[in-house]
Amino acid sequence: MKRSTVNLLTFFVLLLVVSCSTDSREPENKVAQKIAITGRWVLIKSEDSGSRKTNHQNQPSDVVLNIQKNGFFIIYDTFVDPKWRKRGLPLIQERSSGQWTLKDSLFTMIHDDKDTSYTEDFKIVRCNGAELVTERSNKKTIVYRTYGKKKE
Repeated sequence: MKRSTVNLLTFFVLLLVVSCSTDSREPENKVAQKIAITGRWVLIKSEDSGSRKTNHQNQPSDVVLNIQKNGFFIIYDTFVDPKWRKRGLPLIQERSSGQWTLKDSLFTMIHDDKDTSYTEDFKIVRCNGAELVTERSNKKTIVYRTYGKKKE
């Protein structure tokens, strides 16, 4: 009788430990992924599968992707060249904005465009504290974009 009670108690304790450890790990990973991509990212370079590369550094303006923790994003140009700043142009020119989601490595941006919206899906190739690399494919080509963390 004592032996079966001990075995039953051991079984329930193991079941409790396994269920708690599985449940607690999953949300932490999702939160860590969302926090890792949030922030301001500056477009450094883009390239496609046809070996066409574009360097976006040393331009009069930077393209900034601002991914906010609350699920919204904004893409804008900001002038960095002092000569352009003196011309009296607005320092920030919005390109697009909307909401974003991240599930595993699938990064989805839902752009708000006046009366309509459209969706872009990206695969996160690499994301660390200093670099974000995305991949987007369409019927003809694959485009990779590399962003660097913007210094505040």
